Amino acid sequence: MHVGEDHGKDVAVADDLVTYLDTVEEGLVDYVDDRKCLSSDTVRRLQRFAVAMSEGSMTPGLAREDWPDFYPLAAAFVVVCGSDELRGLYDQATLFSAVVRGEVSFTDADRVFLVLLSDELEQYAGAHHP
Repeated sequence: MHVGEDHGKDVAVADDLVTYLDTVEEGLVDYVDDRKCLSSDTVRRLQRFAVAMSEGSMTPGLAREDWPDFYPLAAAFVVVCGSDELRGLYDQATLFSAVVRGEVSFTDADRVFLVLLSDELEQYAGAHHP
């Protein structure tokens, strides 16, 4: 689903987001606002982390230490709200699977994924938190 499509799809996506987050970890639902969207603070923080890692000023390991919920929240955003292109890049990126295994490798595919993630988070923020 692309950000900005009709309201009916937005409601379904919001419900899917809450359900997905609750399935992954109950506490992640705390990052959702009353409209069942990721809160504006959460979106900004996700975007800051994605930009910092794509620019090399933050390592994947440091992101995990600073905000353990970054990875499950970013994955939820990709799965529920991300474009087909973002989901494809997510599948190619090694960042998330490496972090789950305790590794902190970082590839060019990860960097491309993080740049697009940041862009889509910005679009999401504009659509849901004008």
